[in-house]
Amino acid sequence: MDKFVPLENERVMESYFESIKKIAPEIAEIIERRYEILKNISYYQPIGRRVLAEKLGLTERIVRNEIDILRNLGLINVTENGTFLTNEGKEILEKLSNIVYDIKGLEDVKARVKEILKAKDVYVVPGDADLNPYVLKEIGILASKVIFSLIEDVKIIAVTGGQTVKEVVDSFPTCSFKDILVVPARGGIGQEVEKQANTLAASLAKKINGSYKLLHLPDTMDEEIYNLLIKKEEVQEVLNDINNADMLVFGIGNAIEMAKRRKLSQDMIEKLKKVGAIGEIFGYYFDKAGRIVYSTTTIGIKLEKIKNIKYMIGVAGGSHKAEAILSLGEIKNNTIFVIDEGIAKKIMSLEK
Repeated sequence: MDKFVPLENERVMESYFESIKKIAPEIAEIIERRYEILKNISYYQPIGRRVLAEKLGLTERIVRNEIDILRNLGLINVTENGTFLTNEGKEILEKLSNIVYDIKGLEDVKARVKEILKAKDVYVVPGDADLNPYVLKEIGILASKVIFSLIEDVKIIAVTGGQTVKEVVDSFPTCSFKDILVVPARGGIGQEVEKQANTLAASLAKKINGSYKLLHLPDTMDEEIYNLLIKKEEVQEVLNDINNADMLVFGIGNAIEMAKRRKLSQDMIEKLKKVGAIGEIFGYYFDKAGRIVYSTTTIGIKLEKIKNIKYMIGVAGGSHKAEAILSLGEIKNNTIFVIDEGIAKKIMSLEK
């Protein structure tokens, strides 16, 4: 689990880069800029200069100059179809990841955010998914490494839906843990099938050569239907497994965004705004003080059960998620967060 997880002896390197930033800040800026260019090319290749400039928020002139330099260094190829990384470019990009982590001082950022959240642990990847969507993939890669490092003593993994959790599952290595059961943390949601908890549970189970059970139920429903379905034996069986999970992998949402995605009524959305709902996880809506201000009628994991879960892995990308994470109350204390630099720095600025 090496990427973005500096070892103790790398603190010397971090101090070294801090010195470089003080005496020659332009060197650090150049390294960061070229890292961003190579990273974007890596994810979007073949990519043209104009599109690359738009994604980076740079002028075409600057991008053209940088592309010329990187091509002369043998790190990229430029064709009529667009720009590609060379094999040497791929190798350099991998090495640059930890260098950029150190240049940005993200080890100190990580420590400060862990202190603010009083979290079990925090991992931070460079970048902000609100500005660069590929950062979600980086979160997925790192989170999959964190999970893999903990999975040996896990029997049941519960997963929620959502794009960030999907990135985690997509990044997970093929391995063999036949004794592990994977379950959805709750019923489906009104979103693309490939992002639903059922789909992700099945996909992760196949990746680890484990088994899975599914909840073929809507995410929200009226109370009468809920009371009818909750009594079904097959539902009770899956619920028992969900509430006995050793590990929960979950995304963290902005309350109003999630309410709209779940197609709550406009009246309910206005009520959520009125009561100050900020964050959402598995159907529970939290205000700034960490109080639950609303919960959907859902079949799935219950909040009172999560205190017994050994490993809570919360994943989120994009600085606009900072307030949502801060709103999670005591849940933060038992959670290992895998987030991006944008969220981390926003949390620090909000807590000044």
